[in-house]
Amino acid sequence: MNREIMAGVDLGGTKILAGLFDDRGQMLGKRLIPTEAVRGLEAVLKRMTGLIAELKGRHAPEDKLRGVVVGAPGPLNGETGLVYEAPNLKWRDVPLREMLQEILQVPVWVDNDGNLAALGEYTYGYPQEYRMLLYLTVSTGIGGGIIIDGEVYRGIDGGAGEFGHMTIVPEGPVCSCGNRGCLEALASGTAVARAAREEVSRGRMAALQEVVKGCTEKIDARLVAELAAAGDGEAVHLMEEAIGYLGIGAANLVNLFNPQAIVIGGGVSGYRGLLRGVEQVVKERSYSSLSRRLKILPARLGSEAGLMGCLALAGRKIKCGVSGRPFGMPAD
Repeated sequence: MNREIMAGVDLGGTKILAGLFDDRGQMLGKRLIPTEAVRGLEAVLKRMTGLIAELKGRHAPEDKLRGVVVGAPGPLNGETGLVYEAPNLKWRDVPLREMLQEILQVPVWVDNDGNLAALGEYTYGYPQEYRMLLYLTVSTGIGGGIIIDGEVYRGIDGGAGEFGHMTIVPEGPVCSCGNRGCLEALASGTAVARAAREEVSRGRMAALQEVVKGCTEKIDARLVAELAAAGDGEAVHLMEEAIGYLGIGAANLVNLFNPQAIVIGGGVSGYRGLLRGVEQVVKERSYSSLSRRLKILPARLGSEAGLMGCLALAGRKIKCGVSGRPFGMPAD
């Protein structure tokens, strides 16, 4: 008997991660490819749909695709699937759900990538341990998601959780959203790389100059973090500065939401000492009465948080055809 399957797609500014799941929640396969956002909207859509087709052909050619869940960056409307703006993709008012449904001819649900990562960590990473959980992702950009009483809080227009665009330094660096001094412009991987390039242009960071050998385009947060981990003082300073700003942002969230836990994920979050540094700043800058029971935790799902969030949302949207149980829930 053919299975029922769903596809999850975690769409980022630099990478697309897609996975296939059967109706019991088992991952059948996944693949990561570059987004190539500079090629434009149509090219990105083609890469997304082509990746889904490739995975289905490889892992489930005879199975029925029941639907697709997409985690997309930027403020968006989860009901209509309209992406209001995604600065890292250079998108504005893109009807992503409508466009994908027309191509794929199956139901499509679109939610913010931070929301889905939060839902993934809440459902599978820390299985319902914390009813009030914030997820903060630190990668190319900075995003987040809010779980209140086990449900994603999306705000009146679906844009809640854009943690990366709270203003930290009013006259700070220009952010991809057009504002100045956003948390994303100060503490994301992109921000760390930009700051490192600026230091190199001033003749500083000799160790980094030696690594890239004059090709500043090679400078990214990973290189800076590796040098910092190896003990390079200038790289350590850049990472500590970014962590300090991240801690200020987290302290603001504590004072606003008084959560049980803040889960921090994303590529930059793996830097040694990041969680400890954020925790220290939060203690210094938030009300002690609001942070004394707070847990600042590492994401357990790693790069799969968004995909697992896609599965969790599918469980809330799709019922299995024969049994009627939520998609992804193992049979008794």
